[in-house]
Amino acid sequence: MRFSNIGYIAIFASVAPAAAQEAPPAAQTEQSDTKVEESATGATPAPPANDIVVTGSLIRGLPREFVASPVFSYGQGDIVRSGAGSVSEYMLSIPQNFTGDLSDFGSSASSIGSTLGSGTTNNQYDGFASFALRGLASDATLTLLNGRRMASVGMVESPTVSVIPSALIERIDIISDGASATYGADAVAGVVNIVTRKPKNGLELRVRGATTTATGSKNWEASALAGHSWATGSVYGMAMYQKRSAFIEDPIVASNTKLQITQLPDEEISGFYGGVRQEAGDFSVSIDASRFQRDRNAIRNYPDFPRYNRLYKTRTTGYSINGNTHWQGNGATSIDLNIDYGQNRTNSSLFSGVPPYSPTSTKYEYRNTLFVAELSGQTEVATLPAGPVLVAGGLQYRVETLRTDAKIFFNRNGGTRKAKSAFGEVSVPIVGPEQGVPLVRSLTLSAAARYEDLGFDDALAPKVGLRWQVDRSIALRGTYARSFLVPRFRDTIGIAEQVSFWNYPYAFLDPADQNPALPAGNALVMFRAGSNPDLKTQKADTFTLGVDLTPTFIPGLSIKAGYYRIKISDRVVTPSQDDSVSSPDLQVFNTRNPTRAQIDSIVNNPTVFRWFTSDIPFVNGGVDAIYSSASEIPEALLSQVQAIADIRSQNFAVETTDGIDLDLAYRTNLLGGDASVHLTGQYILDLSLKAAGGTAISRLDGYAQAADLRLNGTFIWGRGGFSGGTVVNYVDGFTDNRAGRAPRKISAYTTASLFLGFDLGRLTSSSWLANSEVQLVVANVFDQRPPTIVDAVLGYDPYNNPPNPRTIGLVLTKRFGR
Repeated sequence: MRFSNIGYIAIFASVAPAAAQEAPPAAQTEQSDTKVEESATGATPAPPANDIVVTGSLIRGLPREFVASPVFSYGQGDIVRSGAGSVSEYMLSIPQNFTGDLSDFGSSASSIGSTLGSGTTNNQYDGFASFALRGLASDATLTLLNGRRMASVGMVESPTVSVIPSALIERIDIISDGASATYGADAVAGVVNIVTRKPKNGLELRVRGATTTATGSKNWEASALAGHSWATGSVYGMAMYQKRSAFIEDPIVASNTKLQITQLPDEEISGFYGGVRQEAGDFSVSIDASRFQRDRNAIRNYPDFPRYNRLYKTRTTGYSINGNTHWQGNGATSIDLNIDYGQNRTNSSLFSGVPPYSPTSTKYEYRNTLFVAELSGQTEVATLPAGPVLVAGGLQYRVETLRTDAKIFFNRNGGTRKAKSAFGEVSVPIVGPEQGVPLVRSLTLSAAARYEDLGFDDALAPKVGLRWQVDRSIALRGTYARSFLVPRFRDTIGIAEQVSFWNYPYAFLDPADQNPALPAGNALVMFRAGSNPDLKTQKADTFTLGVDLTPTFIPGLSIKAGYYRIKISDRVVTPSQDDSVSSPDLQVFNTRNPTRAQIDSIVNNPTVFRWFTSDIPFVNGGVDAIYSSASEIPEALLSQVQAIADIRSQNFAVETTDGIDLDLAYRTNLLGGDASVHLTGQYILDLSLKAAGGTAISRLDGYAQAADLRLNGTFIWGRGGFSGGTVVNYVDGFTDNRAGRAPRKISAYTTASLFLGFDLGRLTSSSWLANSEVQLVVANVFDQRPPTIVDAVLGYDPYNNPPNPRTIGLVLTKRFGR
């Protein structure tokens, strides 16, 4: 048998998409040795019967009719047909996902997500992308690799999605409801699980080349993926190399200044991925490992003021080891021990001036580590008329660290966070097909709970789900979950505290306290800025309700539609300076008429990075001043402070969102060939961020907003070794309503890609072309540019839209062996 032809296939045509948690390596069944015969459309048939498709559940092998959570799956073929050169480029075409506060696009630009975390500001160095489901920030989405957590990168605390080669990916699964009961912290908007290929036999070589027609920037990728199996085990490995030249357009004007930045940075990636699995009686052991290196350059140039030009150079290296020992008892009984370790090291340097640029003293090094030990098991506890009652549970110990010499951010060298978890789940089949209950083919109740002790706080996450399969054509499902988010290091220790003194308008100033040296309504306000080590976890309630339709009278049609609602309480937000002195909701963090002891306790805090004053007429004649120590602050300044405004990160907001999901797939015969249509979409009914008292807060500091409607559609037709089609992406418009500006409508944005596929082994009789494929993709074939955003440092909105120039790409694949 030859190597399973997983390349360039579409999972969307499957009526029952694979769900979002992969089994522990020892328990899963990789692709079968049997050749997966695919049509010319590239659509994947159902997996072989001996494959174990594991859902977003602790219980392995649970039938799909028992699962209530909404699940979306995207295959490797979807990535290739999109024309994206990397996972970080492809992920923004998924309707449920947004750039959020971390992106590979224009990451040397602006803090588009600073209100919900300073990710993008620091991302100018690291530049790692992260999933951000439902239009929420990236911290609300948990991203996994083969069901396991990944170590973060640098200050952005992003998983290493940007370095996973697309040729390694079998599918990307998304559970779009609260899943902390199963996965732990941060699974609020949902869970993204990237499932990798683990071939059992054969060798696949792949080369991809692409160029943009606008600037001629190039993208090259080469990879080799191989596998070998024996009676009791298997081994697989992959090596890849990718080089991308920068995509840079002409300068734009932002705030009356010409600015030119890298929209897609110059990047070079190499990586090695592999694993081995061995059975011994009832036991099996598997180890998966990876290592990568990424070098990245990004510029931020000012043509009229070249001395302010910036070049950001970063090298990130990382490795991970994931081990599993599995014991299989009788029936559904099993025990698993998982041990995971990952480490990423980032070195960042800043250069300035004109090319070739001059080095500066700004150099940072970050080291992120993750250690996880987990013991889990499952068994059958009873048998009901509808089927077995299955339970699963376990314990987990997790340690995350961040170490750095960038003390401008910390005024310390990092931190450590430890978490201890206990979790469990039960699946109860209430009605089964054999019972013959009218209008109830099956009815299944699931319940899960997880308790997590974080040291500084604790959290309990329950979840219940109900799935009612009315008949073969109709299923109703619903879930309720309480999930939680852990404040990121950058919010708790990320930015050293700064103390500043301002002559500032203060809405709560008693007229009797008016300082005659200041304008009417102004007070001498001392601001505390930076991170807050006293932050607590953020709690979220998630509700989903959906219907799945597979009508028997329209063979090949599948429709999934659903409603979701998420409410996050105690949301960590950084108050703006204006809001802190004008919003009643924020006064709980402020102190009016502070005592001298309260002032001194803040000014003399050893974690304070700097002290400065601005526009105080009776200090330095109103000229700004920076003090190198607290002892240099004039007594006249300290003695006249009228209010302390705390603008550090705070647990004070409530973020809510609700919307509708759609997933439609249809497959039929057309013109003597096979045709497939797939449409996915999300419509956001509401997305708001408010203080606990109800005062609205700008969700993002800047112009970036989540478009309410996003759609992705694919059409494929194939016959006799040829396939072709199109992918269309639609992003609805929105209103640029930045404070102090007249509202401005931003138009909708539609792009289309064309692709052609050739199975050379079927189209020719040449033996040396057997098992060879060619795919040509023209992404954004009409070269549509994202709508212009006036006075935006990128010139467009990266939150919804990548720069996405017309790109012509060619993929060559050759397989050898069984």
